[in-house]
Amino acid sequence: MSVNTWPLINPFNWGYNGTIKHVTHDEGTVKLQLKNGEEPLQFEEFLNKYVPELKNDAKFKLNPALFTGILQTMYLGSADYSREFQVFYGREIVKFSDGGVCTVDYVMKDWENEYKLNETTKKFDVEKFKQDEADTHAEGWPRLQPRTRYLRDNELQKVHSDDRPLVLVLHGLAGGSHEPVIRSLTQQLSRIGGGKFQVAVLNSRGCARSKITTRSLFTAFHTGDTREFLQRVRNHHPNKKIYAVGFSFGATMLANYLGEEGENTPLSAACTLSNPWDMVMSSVKTSNDWWSKNLFSANITQFLVRLVKVNMGELEVPEGTEPDHPPTVKNPSYYNFTKSNLQKAFKFKTIADFDSTYTAPCLGFKSAMDYYKSASSINRLPNIKIPLLSINARDDPVVGPEGVPFDLMKQNPHVVHCETDIGGHLAYLDLEWKPWVTKEIAQYFNVFDDHVE
Repeated sequence: MSVNTWPLINPFNWGYNGTIKHVTHDEGTVKLQLKNGEEPLQFEEFLNKYVPELKNDAKFKLNPALFTGILQTMYLGSADYSREFQVFYGREIVKFSDGGVCTVDYVMKDWENEYKLNETTKKFDVEKFKQDEADTHAEGWPRLQPRTRYLRDNELQKVHSDDRPLVLVLHGLAGGSHEPVIRSLTQQLSRIGGGKFQVAVLNSRGCARSKITTRSLFTAFHTGDTREFLQRVRNHHPNKKIYAVGFSFGATMLANYLGEEGENTPLSAACTLSNPWDMVMSSVKTSNDWWSKNLFSANITQFLVRLVKVNMGELEVPEGTEPDHPPTVKNPSYYNFTKSNLQKAFKFKTIADFDSTYTAPCLGFKSAMDYYKSASSINRLPNIKIPLLSINARDDPVVGPEGVPFDLMKQNPHVVHCETDIGGHLAYLDLEWKPWVTKEIAQYFNVFDDHVE
């Protein structure tokens, strides 16, 4: 399939009046058992009834000044959102069975009162927060993002005992809890339904100013941390409802996890936004499309290079190191994290350059394309067995329509795919320059939790 290399000058990708089209199983979607004696509804019918903004053929309006997917995506990535989405996070360092760690940032809604947040001026008691952050900061760990600090023991105990339904958020490749679109969603989720949800962001290893403590980086196959964290929640709260949403690369990781677990996942429902379902086609687009390559791929690539550089103390191996075993997905060998490869990495222009040098060899693949072909979530899409709302925009400069497996979507009754003609990559910025789509995702989880058994 060919990839359009000049999306900005294609008039069919211009506009700010959007339309949603559903892609579903030809014979209908899975039936949902509803509460309070309501008649069961098919998943798509449920969306049409309870989330009308996402129903089939629904219309929506985005910002006229951002009339292409590239402009939408560029603005989201470059605008100053520091005064918007004033979310306070409490951080926990989570240790996993392989000895590695990641961080989980919980939305601490009550801290808005504790630190006297003024919704109008966006000001809060910065001095008190700085003091508390200093008192709780983990020794030897990087400085945290604004409004984020480590939890005290009593606060952590309170978080662990919280029996509200949990929505777990998985961020994109170069992101974390601090990203504007993530904060937009976590703020929406923490406020909807009178604060009915516990909301947490699982920051991948090395991301959001987390440390890498083992010779291991996250990949599209890296579903183990999500699995272990969700199982921990289930062990503490056997009857707790749990939901998850993935953004971009986090959507790939979530979809892979769902396909691996099938019916065994503790999740009741999930959502993916801007998932590069076919990583091969997404790589072709971000490598060959001039705008995607130079405006987006290069920035993400250099983030990955910085991630390796900052953690070379843990990752570095001597020059000439050979793998001590044949590398595989289940048993990687990080033999190629040498200083000479790091020097090469500063000249990388595409994500595929990075993955060809680091990711693919560590997992036993000959090339980045071999890795993408195997790791793409299209391979595990058929075994997703819980209701999944999938959202992608045709003008997404990272994924595009080429990266979405419409035929496979039609074969899984648990999936409702919302294809929008506009929106860019994760953006969907409306007249207020805010992500319209995060409000609808929050509403999806809200009504699902209200109505579905």
